[in-house]
Amino acid sequence: MTDFSVGASHSTGSGESIESLMQTVEQMPDSASAHYNLGLALSRDGKLDESLAEFKKALKLKPGMLEARINMAAILLQKGDHDGCIQESLRALEFRPDLVEGCINIGIAFMAKGNFDQAIHSLEKALTLEPDNLVAHINLGNAYLSLGNIDKSIEHNLKSVSIKPSFGMAHNNLAVSFFHKGDHEKAKFHADEALNCGYKVHPDFLRQLP
Repeated sequence: MTDFSVGASHSTGSGESIESLMQTVEQMPDSASAHYNLGLALSRDGKLDESLAEFKKALKLKPGMLEARINMAAILLQKGDHDGCIQESLRALEFRPDLVEGCINIGIAFMAKGNFDQAIHSLEKALTLEPDNLVAHINLGNAYLSLGNIDKSIEHNLKSVSIKPSFGMAHNNLAVSFFHKGDHEKAKFHADEALNCGYKVHPDFLRQLP
């Protein structure tokens, strides 16, 4: 009844249409930036395979282009290629060890693989670099809950709602955590907060609340 967050990506781009960006690529096939911007636009349009291909072309032209590599990792994570996500993120971290997005994507990928200890290690590293990173906190909350460490789960989900009070996922996860602790009053409060934020709390869980 808890949820994992989406991977971290680097989204700075030109904002042009896909058609316009495709024309730019045709005119400038050796421009890593042109392929990168097209990859971003395709990703926003949900065309993940085509986006991945453009990021690969950008990296072939400019191997040190971290923006392309971190977006590749995020797409691979969405596609369920967790090993590929970890590999690309590690390559990005070789260029820049303080890349928060790389640490987060590795953490989420390890969680999906069921390796929560390594996930926590990577996500905690992300927080040493950026203490108020919302994505790191929400995923750490999930990882600790999966390991049965409810207090640590609550700590990170409370931090998530302090950063973003309208974060329905964090309220949902707090409801689950407090329910496991036997504090049904707080569980009900956060379940209601999640619903007020537009989050779809599982109906079977709601039926267990007072």
